[in-house]
Amino acid sequence: MREFKKRRSRSEEILRLSIKGVGVLLLLVVTVVLARAAWGMYGKMTEAAQAKEEANAELARVEAQQRGVTTTLSEISSTRGEEAQIRARFGVAKPGEGEIDVIRDTKASTTDSELKESWWTSLFHTLFVW
Repeated sequence: MREFKKRRSRSEEILRLSIKGVGVLLLLVVTVVLARAAWGMYGKMTEAAQAKEEANAELARVEAQQRGVTTTLSEISSTRGEEAQIRARFGVAKPGEGEIDVIRDTKASTTDSELKESWWTSLFHTLFVW
């Protein structure tokens, strides 16, 4: 069967091998380009996921702030709430209102250290200090 096979010349063989080499090189270049593109997509996807998490955190913070503002607004909307806010912010009082100072009598209050200990207790504390 070998005798039916046509023998190629040396220049045809070199041309055929160079075409195969160029084809392999072209496939290698395409593979590298596609790998770089895939890696770039992965980086962009990771960056987008991070940005989404940050946006969700910012959204939660803003929603909490909105709830606080809504609560404050509902408190201020009444006359009583408005008065309470003005008193809290500016420290004002109505005419006739005054400040009450509560002073405790130091003689009337007793503490544990002022209580008289028995001589057994003081002896025990003197001998066993811990």
